[in-house]
Amino acid sequence: MMISNRKENLIAHTNREGVERKMKIKALAHRGYPVKYPENTLSAYHAAYDLGFTHLELDVHLSKDGIPVLMHDITVDRMTNGKGRVKDFTYEELRDLRVGEKETIPTLEEALRFAKGKMMVSIELKQHGDLYNGLEEAVLNVILKTGMLDHVYVNSFDHYAIINMRKLSDDMELGIIQHGASPAVIPFMKEIKATYLSLRVEYLTDYYVQLCEEAGITIVVWPVDTEWQFKKMQRYPSVLGTTNKLEFFKQMYEQKYAKN
Repeated sequence: MMISNRKENLIAHTNREGVERKMKIKALAHRGYPVKYPENTLSAYHAAYDLGFTHLELDVHLSKDGIPVLMHDITVDRMTNGKGRVKDFTYEELRDLRVGEKETIPTLEEALRFAKGKMMVSIELKQHGDLYNGLEEAVLNVILKTGMLDHVYVNSFDHYAIINMRKLSDDMELGIIQHGASPAVIPFMKEIKATYLSLRVEYLTDYYVQLCEEAGITIVVWPVDTEWQFKKMQRYPSVLGTTNKLEFFKQMYEQKYAKN
């Protein structure tokens, strides 16, 4: 796999900061460390970093007053003591909710400030058509404000949202999330200069990986939570894995690569 200059710069910067030990598990921590901590919380992100993961995956919605906040679902029902859609709460109202026993819903800015100099960040826009007017602009503003443009990529199942991101920024690293493994998405990705493609690990094939490598596209697969899924992924050195079970993945990764 071709590693972009910005990724190399991140690793070099991290080494200079003396945290090389924590950069050894080249994979995405899905929503932080959801097996042990409430997903998409600062505690979950800290735990992923402490285990040595290089990448963090998180999900972004927009509050009623236009603040990018981190939550997977459209509603707060599953993860908090509240009920209702994220978009119907102001940031202060969301901040009053509890995630688990003592966590709060973080903002994208808080997460990026934590990750700066430590981890690459995969930002998934939880856009659905016109659900969030201004989500793309708000996310870009936070990325620029925190100085993280070279250390993030933005992706979504909503491909129109990614087109909007490209219109807003020529320099942003972008990605597409898809169901299945369609070769038809590759010309579209070239057109908008998107370089990350996320799909389920089951869809990996020699042919599809080769197509993406030739196009300069990095495949990111999910989930990699079982031994079979890990072995499927590790057949392709250019592919990045996304896991919920960080300790399991770390163990498998170290068994495979520690001597290399």
